[in-house]
Amino acid sequence: MKYIVGANSGWMHMLVWLGLFGLVASFHGIILGYSRQIFALAREGYLPEWLAKVHPRFKTPYRAILAGGVVGIAAIYSDELIQFGGQTLTANIVTMSVFGAIVMYIVSMASLFKLRRSQPNLERPFRAPLYPIFPAFAILAALVCLGTMVYFNGLVALVFLGFLAFGYAYFLATRSQRASAPGDVLLEE
Repeated sequence: MKYIVGANSGWMHMLVWLGLFGLVASFHGIILGYSRQIFALAREGYLPEWLAKVHPRFKTPYRAILAGGVVGIAAIYSDELIQFGGQTLTANIVTMSVFGAIVMYIVSMASLFKLRRSQPNLERPFRAPLYPIFPAFAILAALVCLGTMVYFNGLVALVFLGFLAFGYAYFLATRSQRASAPGDVLLEE
């Protein structure tokens, strides 16, 4: 950036401040997102029930916020201690997040094709443009991205598959816990 706008340029300072402002805004969004995910998973029985408690005064999922914060702080302090595949812990977590996003795109596109075939009369407020061409291109592009990610990050891909297997085993093991969890009142109405 210094090369483009100059080290002492006013533009440089403005861009740095804009970046910092965006970073702070992103942190707020991340905190909001992870805490609500932990809260919802605990409320539905996937995580311990005590994580689903809401603060009596502020009505926020304070335990979920603190739990996610503890995990984040532990990841920061162990970043250089835990390395595999030639990358730090944070880099591997980001890479696994990309694997998760790509797999989610593939599953989403596959479910679009499946639902169009199995439920042709289902109400669809949104129609995929140029179906089936655009969705087919999207799934093909996602498969190419997944293949590229696996090629360049083979060890991390194996760890990701291990996490998927562990998650599925956990899902099966907590079946009775989820069955006894209270239902979502808003969804039942």
